[in-house]
Amino acid sequence: MFQLNYKITDGDIKAINKKFMLFYFVLYLAVAVVGLTVGVIAVVLAPSKLMFVLGIILLVLGGILLLCSIMLLIAPKNFVVSAIKPSDDDLTVSIDENGIAVQSPSEDVKIPFASVTEVRDKKQYLLVYTGKDVALMIKNAIASGQTLPELNKFLSARRGGLVNPYAATESDGNGDADGENPVDDGDNAKD
Repeated sequence: MFQLNYKITDGDIKAINKKFMLFYFVLYLAVAVVGLTVGVIAVVLAPSKLMFVLGIILLVLGGILLLCSIMLLIAPKNFVVSAIKPSDDDLTVSIDENGIAVQSPSEDVKIPFASVTEVRDKKQYLLVYTGKDVALMIKNAIASGQTLPELNKFLSARRGGLVNPYAATESDGNGDADGENPVDDGDNAKD
């Protein structure tokens, strides 16, 4: 079981969104500059009609990507929305075989592993996605003695309910302790 104690503030969520925005800005800008440069070279040199048309197409697409990168700076988009309401209250996060439980003075949230779609490691924190843009930020504040890479491995193995919850439990009559089904001796075979 992993036990964590930390705060998620509006500043944390804004910092995550700013990092995503800067990544996409640089990506769009780099592709736009390359497209515009190749487009200008193809139009100016114009060794053939095909190269001239390709140059015009690259100039148009490069211009569109340049506008998109500028729009990211002017009107930034929220790339990540917090799964819990950010506040200055301390959170107690418990992660065990049953899922993720977040307790704060204002709300209690339980997230089953079946609803976890992705786990992203960002060095100082993990983003546990429960929807397309909805994520729980898990900071490196583990109070139970484990490390963040161990937590990442634990969550990644269980995301989407991939791990059989009965695999490490005692036999319930449907299989042995390792989660394997007993061998059929042929007495119950269908004709």
